[in-house]
Amino acid sequence: MTIPFAAPAAPPPHAATPNSPTDSSFSQEEKVPAPTVVPVAQPAPEAGGPADHTSLKKVITTRQFVPMALGGSIGAGLLIASSVGLQRGGPASLVLAFAIAGFAVWLTMCALGELSASFPVQGSFYDYSIRFISKSWGFSMGWNYVINFVLIIPFETTVMILITQYWYSPNTGWFVPIVLACLFGIASAGAKWYAEAEHAFGLAKVGVLVLFIITAIIICAGGVPSDPRHGTGFSYWQNGGAFQNGVSGFLWVFVNAGLAYGGTEILGMTVAECQNPTKVMPLASKIVGGRIIVLYVLTLLMAGLVIGPDTFELFPDMRKTSPFVLAIHQAGIPGLASFVNAVILISVFSMANASVFASSRALRAICAQGMGPRILSHTTKKKRLPRNALIVVFVVSLLAFINAAPKGDEIFEWLLALASASNYFTWLSICLAHLRMRAAMKKQGKDLSQLTWRSPVGTWGSVVAICIFAFALVSQIISAVIPPVPNHDEGPAQSILRGILGFIVVIAAWVGHLVWTRSPLLIPLKEADLTMNTDVPDANGSAGC
Repeated sequence: MTIPFAAPAAPPPHAATPNSPTDSSFSQEEKVPAPTVVPVAQPAPEAGGPADHTSLKKVITTRQFVPMALGGSIGAGLLIASSVGLQRGGPASLVLAFAIAGFAVWLTMCALGELSASFPVQGSFYDYSIRFISKSWGFSMGWNYVINFVLIIPFETTVMILITQYWYSPNTGWFVPIVLACLFGIASAGAKWYAEAEHAFGLAKVGVLVLFIITAIIICAGGVPSDPRHGTGFSYWQNGGAFQNGVSGFLWVFVNAGLAYGGTEILGMTVAECQNPTKVMPLASKIVGGRIIVLYVLTLLMAGLVIGPDTFELFPDMRKTSPFVLAIHQAGIPGLASFVNAVILISVFSMANASVFASSRALRAICAQGMGPRILSHTTKKKRLPRNALIVVFVVSLLAFINAAPKGDEIFEWLLALASASNYFTWLSICLAHLRMRAAMKKQGKDLSQLTWRSPVGTWGSVVAICIFAFALVSQIISAVIPPVPNHDEGPAQSILRGILGFIVVIAAWVGHLVWTRSPLLIPLKEADLTMNTDVPDANGSAGC
């Protein structure tokens, strides 16, 4: 049994590989045969023992996983917030920002694929921070992630209210309870039904975005008789329209592009409940690359070709409507616009559903590591549901009612500021853990051929991604100090504080844990746990994937 934070056990013997590469930084993607490994003996848990109460059940199939990798994390960031990005940065800034951020996210998924294939764990990415960086950084990243996704649930619920305003204005008093009841009904059914729901939602998202791309091409070419513009071409990119509000406009869009990709790493957490964990993450790293190009970058490119400043002037009450719905509505196809809006409503519900899954599993996992109340790490005997963690997530989700209170929007914006930098910190940590894992292998004399799967971009991919994420974090501070559109309802000090609140929470958690536990700043590379290809136990001794 692997004891967390202890010195690693002696590695199992491996077959000699005379010509094995010692550095795959610039190598092509290679499927390396799994090494011969002597499994670590695990004592059978007693009935009713700890493993009965803390482990998760492996019920998610590859068939369910693939649509989740295609469309699982597509939510309000792409479908709704991109409209604001188009207004503040212009179409070129929007496409460029999403392409750069998307490239970095793909590099991160390659790193996560390599880590999770060889070191599968329950809790995923911040377990790697604990294992290869430090306990304190893992503590900070774990709680940062929990806070982020717990707050996304009421946020996505609020966005659903905005989406329905295309048809009518729903009453928050009855709309929110219905949404929360559906979300936690799916969560209570277990991972299998969550995966089935996301399988259907993922296909719906892919279908509606492909439908929009085709429709936008027809609108752009002048093939819609009801559109008075009779084709838009590249008119919205001309006469300075491609980049708006200068550098500050691009930086604002770039920061929010990262938020739109948030949740991609949930796939690494889903692995803990997959039947074949060592194969699905390498597969996901390939799928995510295609998804970013087609469903993000190409879709936003087409949106920037068919809507522009005149669109928002013609429909001032629809500034918060999805740009995809707005483009079809302006072209005079209201029936199709309503259909796309309905699928977008389902898509945002899907992101809220994924957030319930992610936050409850993240909370369970970090508490299983002894970094939170141990009672929240317990799971039910039959379905292995993290019931106690789900109850906490449900209680926090009731914050969706805040928007109905006086100044509720302002309160909610401050709550979301807590998670403002969360995604970039999470991705940066995954890449840093990947680099330190490779460094630990070199330090301990391990051969890279022992890895179950190697990232096609090697270590340089993680270095490039870290640079991009660091730039994004700096951009967030600059955007807070010099916003593209000044907010006259609040002072500059208040705006800056809200912009850096996410940094404060992460750094405070990290430094606080360092001081309290007096743990080392970094785990020595020679002590990093490189035990591979075994059922990795969590902090309570229950087997991971």
